[in-house]
Amino acid sequence: MKAAAWITLLYAILVFFGGLMGHIKAASTASLVMGTIFGFLLFLTSLGMFKNKLFSAYIGILLILLLDGFFTYRFLYTLSFFPAGFMSLVSLGVLLAVALLLRNHLRRERR
Repeated sequence: MKAAAWITLLYAILVFFGGLMGHIKAASTASLVMGTIFGFLLFLTSLGMFKNKLFSAYIGILLILLLDGFFTYRFLYTLSFFPAGFMSLVSLGVLLAVALLLRNHLRRERR
């Protein structure tokens, strides 16, 4: 589960700095607030994953799924690849990676 924790941690950093950049470039306070909140929550879930807490992995997947849904919606609404389309693809990749790594972890535990 360590690999999933590292991926989630890197994604948390990306979300945080993405919100910060949204605030700097577009003066979007909503980007700053949501980037900070989701970045912090993803950071906490990655810490839980480092401690092999299964509940943290499920919460992390839920947060990533919410962000992927949001970014996909924004991409379909604006048809602008950057930042919404890019973050949608990154979120989908992170979601798949974390889910597959969690599945492999659970299979190893059952044996």
